[in-house]
Amino acid sequence: MNSKPILLVAGEPNSIFLEILFKTYRKKKVKKPLILICSLKLLNLQMKKLNFKKKVRILELEKIKEYKLDNKSINLLDVKYQPKKAFEKISSKSNEYIENSFKIAIKLINLGIVNSLINGPISKKNFLKNKYLGITEYLAKKI
Repeated sequence: MNSKPILLVAGEPNSIFLEILFKTYRKKKVKKPLILICSLKLLNLQMKKLNFKKKVRILELEKIKEYKLDNKSINLLDVKYQPKKAFEKISSKSNEYIENSFKIAIKLINLGIVNSLINGPISKKNFLKNKYLGITEYLAKKI
């Protein structure tokens, strides 16, 4: 990898984060490579629902240092999650998925693979359960 990629954690699977990401891919040329941490199934459901087509390149966490990344495709670290449809009601059922996504992100930060992180929306009520002011405080406690 020439320059360190930007890490994107999709966050709440029922948010509009992926829709915003798709619009960014359509309109902007991002110079640094992006790595998306998200469920492949969720990504495919939302791509279909929002009529967005782009090749998805599934990355293996154990081999992350070996990849030559670019933005010709979506560089994805798949986190298991089984949504029934593209957009469901926000609830605590996605908490484990969100937590696993951030565990991967923290690992990549600690390994020095990335130094930039953008996270999608998180439900303070359902995920943080009002234990933290926001995701910054949550990550500070975890790193």
